[in-house]
Amino acid sequence: MPAFLERFFNTLTALKHPGAVREFLTSKAFSTPCFQLSLALKSHQPHFEIIVDVGANVGQFALAAALHFPESRIYSFEPLPDVFDQLLENTRRKLNIKTFNCALGNRKDRIPFFRNEYTRLSSSLKIHENNKHLRYNQNLTCLIEVDLVKLDEFTTLLDIKSPSLLKLDVQGMEIDVISGGMNALSQIDFILCETALVNLYENQPLFDDIHCFMRDCGYELVAPLFINKGEGGRAIEVDLLYRKKASL
Repeated sequence: MPAFLERFFNTLTALKHPGAVREFLTSKAFSTPCFQLSLALKSHQPHFEIIVDVGANVGQFALAAALHFPESRIYSFEPLPDVFDQLLENTRRKLNIKTFNCALGNRKDRIPFFRNEYTRLSSSLKIHENNKHLRYNQNLTCLIEVDLVKLDEFTTLLDIKSPSLLKLDVQGMEIDVISGGMNALSQIDFILCETALVNLYENQPLFDDIHCFMRDCGYELVAPLFINKGEGGRAIEVDLLYRKKASL
């Protein structure tokens, strides 16, 4: 099936969900892939007390999660100042979504950050020179600075309760984010991590690196939930759900 037809039918399927039509018509941040991802997540874990949304962009995942997990408190982190303003606007009517304007990493710092014109691809890492996939290959970036904070600094504020989810969509900084939240991990039951299968950014960890790291941190793979395809239909990223082994 051609990609545009697949997207069309996926959107129609998403709009069958109660509340999805309203979000589709009223929210600039409605995302069919994020809707599908949240729905797949719910099939494995029907309830979360807390969702920590790292790499929130304009709120695509947070809004989809708020539909599927209306009882959850959602904490969204977005480093780009102008994108954060859009995140605030898109979530202002959602009392269960709180937002923070910073990047998360393994230290407290002020760091250079490559802001991509297609903001979802923005990262502290450069796009790999051999990355020819759509949107990446345009490489329309400018260098800015953003605040970097450790997740552990928010542990008390977030008041994490079980069952809890850490969602990562951080363009190559997955291990750094988790490394800066080792204390918080004691309270995190599930991790949903977007993982690269090919080199999209310079020096980014790929699936094998992240999978081994997650196992070392005491988490096991539950299931792949969503696959992102690049040029020629090639799988380039996959959203993986991990569960703390003690949660079995």
